[in-house]
Amino acid sequence: MNLKNYIEFGSFKKNKKILYQKLYGNLYDTYMLSRYFKDIYNLHLFCKNKKTLNNLFKSIHHSKDLRLNFINYLFLKYLDNKKFYEFGQTLYEKIFFMKVFSKIFKREINLKNIRWYGNDISKMFNFFCLNFHKDLDIDIFIKPNFKKMNNSIFFSKGISLLYEKNNIKLIKYIFNKSACGSFDFSCYNKNHKEYLNTGYKLYYPSIKNFYKIIPKRKNFKIMFKNIKKKKNGIYFEVIFGKKDNVEKILKILKKINYKYKKKNYLRKILKFDTNFQDLRFFEKTIKIKS
Repeated sequence: MNLKNYIEFGSFKKNKKILYQKLYGNLYDTYMLSRYFKDIYNLHLFCKNKKTLNNLFKSIHHSKDLRLNFINYLFLKYLDNKKFYEFGQTLYEKIFFMKVFSKIFKREINLKNIRWYGNDISKMFNFFCLNFHKDLDIDIFIKPNFKKMNNSIFFSKGISLLYEKNNIKLIKYIFNKSACGSFDFSCYNKNHKEYLNTGYKLYYPSIKNFYKIIPKRKNFKIMFKNIKKKKNGIYFEVIFGKKDNVEKILKILKKINYKYKKKNYLRKILKFDTNFQDLRFFEKTIKIKS
């Protein structure tokens, strides 16, 4: 897609905008790089005791990234599987999130023991990602590498999945081939396309089409949280995978919830006290009979 964006930079004087420079062209990567580098810097400052958790929560662009990556930390810390795959890895900023959680919970993850895989359509993101993490076992691709997804701990942000036109096929594959994983997602009552002001298009699948691809076999388990019904659709977060993997993480969450029951702020931002709901609850929410 030949994107057309613009970026303005300048200053204000007596509430009047004074333009210094205005750029035109395909500038999505330029804008997003500044966002991610700022987040990475703030995560680094926290690890160096130069930022409090409250400051960190308020300074990162999407505060929910903390709770989403907390699940990744649990998978990588407590499961034997050390193969991680992210769809839309950008700068692999979650490596810095792992450092943050290692500090918070005083249980460090050895990042060098993990095989990091990911894909992103941006050549610029991929360039900086490889040069930013030279000391780690990391391999990235322009297109999804389904072979590397096999038996991996999978993660994606919901927005990355919605950029993918064939997201239902992708999710069906990871449900059946990955060891476990997590993501947040949105569905509409019917298939829906929507343009963002960035120039990119989002592909929302129907709720029924998402429900159809959820495996119903005994050794697969999927759990939902933060389910939010909207007028024309639904938002939710999931953890999924082999039954033993998911149940182990749920037990660990229960222990953490008890151990940190007096840490109200930590509980608030990571939401580890939120009850996960099973597939039957999800079926009732979307009014589908199993």
